[in-house]
Amino acid sequence: MANRTLHRLQRLWVRRTLALALFAGLAVAGYLAFSVWDRVGALGSAHQDHAEWVYSQLETDFLKLERALDDARSGTAVELTNLRKRFDIFYSRTQVAARVQGVSELSAETERLRRVLDAQIAIIDSPDAQLFSRLSELQFALQTIERLPRQIGLASISFAAAASEAEREQIVQLIEMLLLLALIVISALIAMTIRLSRQALVLNRTSRAAEENHLRLATTLRASLDAVVVVSDGGEILDFNGSAETIFGITRNTALGKNFIDLLIPPKSGTQQSLNLETFREIGRGRVTGTSRHEFEMTNDEGHIFPVEISVSLTRSDDAPVFVTYIRDITDEREKEEEIIRARDDALVAYREKSRFFAMMSHEMRTPLNGVLSAIHLLNDGRLDGEQQRFIDAALTSGDILLGHIDDVLAIERSEADTSDLELQACNISALAIGILETMKPLAKMSGTRLHLKQSGVNDRLILTDPRAIQQILVNLVSNAIKFGPDDDITLNVSYQESSNEDAILQLQVSDNGPGISQSDIQRIFEDYVSLDSRYERHTGGTGLGLGIVRRLVLRLGGDVTCHSEPSQGTRFVVRLPVTTIVPEKAHTPALRDPNPRQLTPMKLLAVDDNEINRDLIKAMLQRLGHTVTLASGGQEAITVATNNRFDAILMDISMPGVNGLQATKAILAGGGPNAETPIMAVTAHALLKEREEFAAAGMRGFLQKPLNTKKLNNALEALVLATHDGAPHIDQPIAKDSKAPVPLLNENQVSELFEVLGHATLTDRIATL
Repeated sequence: MANRTLHRLQRLWVRRTLALALFAGLAVAGYLAFSVWDRVGALGSAHQDHAEWVYSQLETDFLKLERALDDARSGTAVELTNLRKRFDIFYSRTQVAARVQGVSELSAETERLRRVLDAQIAIIDSPDAQLFSRLSELQFALQTIERLPRQIGLASISFAAAASEAEREQIVQLIEMLLLLALIVISALIAMTIRLSRQALVLNRTSRAAEENHLRLATTLRASLDAVVVVSDGGEILDFNGSAETIFGITRNTALGKNFIDLLIPPKSGTQQSLNLETFREIGRGRVTGTSRHEFEMTNDEGHIFPVEISVSLTRSDDAPVFVTYIRDITDEREKEEEIIRARDDALVAYREKSRFFAMMSHEMRTPLNGVLSAIHLLNDGRLDGEQQRFIDAALTSGDILLGHIDDVLAIERSEADTSDLELQACNISALAIGILETMKPLAKMSGTRLHLKQSGVNDRLILTDPRAIQQILVNLVSNAIKFGPDDDITLNVSYQESSNEDAILQLQVSDNGPGISQSDIQRIFEDYVSLDSRYERHTGGTGLGLGIVRRLVLRLGGDVTCHSEPSQGTRFVVRLPVTTIVPEKAHTPALRDPNPRQLTPMKLLAVDDNEINRDLIKAMLQRLGHTVTLASGGQEAITVATNNRFDAILMDISMPGVNGLQATKAILAGGGPNAETPIMAVTAHALLKEREEFAAAGMRGFLQKPLNTKKLNNALEALVLATHDGAPHIDQPIAKDSKAPVPLLNENQVSELFEVLGHATLTDRIATL
């Protein structure tokens, strides 16, 4: 042991000696480098050159003084003044030379020269006459020193050359010493580098060994990422790691020795924890420890209570039980949970706002659209020339397409509603499928497409479903196949499959031999506003909502829809719906409305609308149908008019300022006046299902959605009269599960697509041939 210690001390002494020597060498090298730099800088200065110039200038100025003395013998004042000037210059040059440092050997000659000149100052400063008379004396004095300026100049040059040579020799010596020292330092550094490399190898081996030890302790130290508090069985804090300091805001020195419960547990939980510790001390077990984590509340140094996740392990230290407590602050997790809940609530609010927005926009768009289309329908009375009729047809087609787009968006809104809004009815699927294909034949004929129907197990089978949803699904799929597969064969296959579960499966399959769809596009086609033919030169129209609506309706009905296709191999859409069969008494077979409705007996009608344009248009259309029309501009006026006059029917707008249509309807029906039993029909741009339920609940017996035309008005009035006389259910109201009211076969979306493909005039002709 002693030898090992001595060896360590020796190695330490050697290291320190080498370090000190290296430091000293670097210091000396630095000093030498600075000296060389300073000497080189001195060589670059002009100090020495200045001294040489001063000494050499003495001779020049002396010669000029002698020349001035010779000129002054003329006795003129100018020459005497010039003599004084040259004497002063030479005297000043002598003074400057005496102050120049660096050539101390010339100081004696300079001093002798200055003494002679000092003796002549009295002569130079005397008046001109006296100066002129003493010129010979002055000349004699100058002759005594005429060799000194030249001797001083030559001596200065000799001294300067010697000084420069000595300076160069010193610089060379310094550079040689610097190079030698640099070589020594570099050698020392190379030796130290080799030694450090060897030590690095040893250190790497030691580090790997330490890493292995670290891995053995990783399981124990892993929990140290959380706060770790070591507590004795008496509650005293024995250790408090850095994470605990961060979480609780208490330093380790402050926490050590304090009671765990008093310091970190809220008062409301402290009593129970004290009882748990006491129980553990008495029986050696209790509810203190456990392998699982559980949530708890703790407090920090500011008294703030926050949630934590805690687990406690039991170990022993010096034969005494010790609790190792792992604590993790879960405040952020709690806040995120609350944020998710708030986001969910905000989403629900946004969904309600979205529904309100759809209802509002439907009304706001349909109201002006009603004015446009109704006015165009009134113009389309058969008295136009060919060009005018073409323009009217174009306007009607464009308006109907725009209305179809609005209906598509509303269909998406309806399809996203809760499944409780399903209009379940007993339905004959076989008759429904036949009717749809019959209605689609004009469109198929225009594109050269042939429609086929195959049915299996559905003949005379009645199921409980939403006929509107089934109709829209089939019409969207068939019309989509017609648009993208001209001159093709399209097959609708309807089959019913028994199931061991409570519900059987209704399968609707639409297949064609068209261009097909690539695998990468199959999922996209069910997204909203996606059209695979999206080029500028595309041949098909539409908003790209058709298949998106199909997907939503299928999901509402609890089924699924799939697409099977390959490019150039055709496309097959398969819809599978769970259905329930019902007894024949509940059966309802959708039927087409009579394309040539009968002419109604002229009626006395009250039309209520707050929009002046709409009032004028509906009055004009009703008068063309032969009816007598009274107008009211609002709900309150309608109540007043209905109180004093008897009408056969009332056409009521819904959204009106002051008293709205629902309020006016309730007041008229409950007022006991002449129109207490008069059928009231909603004529509005509001189109959502829940709104129509509200209309029916208010007592309205019919529903007519804007925009209007003469045919729609006549059909609606006919249905209203039939419903009133026959006691049939209200027209276009949501139908209860056991209701037998007819369901329209086509919605306005599909009619708009037909207008887009065929044009208004052509479609009218085709329908007339049915």
